Amino acid sequence: MNLWWNYISDLDHWKATDGIAQRLGEHVAMSIGALLIATVVALPLGIAVGHSGKGDDLPILFGVLGRLLPPLGVFAYFAMKTETGTGPAFVMLVLLGMAPIMSAGYAGVRLLDRAVIESARASGMVPMHVLREIELPMAMPQLIAGVRRAAVAIVSMAAVAAYAGAKGLGRLIIDGQQPDVHDYGMVATGGFLVAVLAVVLDRIIDAFGRSLVPPGLYATPSAALKEIQPRIAEPYVPPVPATPGY
Repeated sequence: MNLWWNYISDLDHWKATDGIAQRLGEHVAMSIGALLIATVVALPLGIAVGHSGKGDDLPILFGVLGRLLPPLGVFAYFAMKTETGTGPAFVMLVLLGMAPIMSAGYAGVRLLDRAVIESARASGMVPMHVLREIELPMAMPQLIAGVRRAAVAIVSMAAVAAYAGAKGLGRLIIDGQQPDVHDYGMVATGGFLVAVLAVVLDRIIDAFGRSLVPPGLYATPSAALKEIQPRIAEPYVPPVPATPGY
């Protein structure tokens, strides 16, 4: 604890070249850039497949590969085939983020109640109108959840990408373990800031997502519990049998 606090509270470590401030900025830029590209590419593709029902194997295969392939092994293989550095690692972060986003876009639209969709079509709504007015609003919680999962994965794996030569907070973790450094305060600082950045980015996306979701579709468990608690507290009154007439 003292090693971590002594390192992170030292202003010289923030101002230095390759210090905390520079590594934090690199990590934020790399993570947000990869998340934005992954969202722009994967989310429309997943929504389009879920809406049309054609090409269902693509998001399913992409989602399975994203869960099965070990990210560190993929980083190492990609680095050997191309080169080390932030560029190749950034491409892998984009691909890593695309898997949960595409899966969320596909599942969020595809698994909606078909009776609601058919009712909208029966009322005369054209497919694009159904997508814009019915499917996207109802699927929005699932879409936001997919982006949040991708954000946490990208921020955490951006630190692992330092093993493949990428910049960012992972450099603090790697460099702090070098034989000529052995600064475990640096290592702890890198890990702590990665965790904080992942939580902060997740909270920002969640807050932004709530503004996009129609009321009633983003109910929290506590809100649902408050809604049913008055009914739970009401005493049970058995029905009075009707008196047969004579």
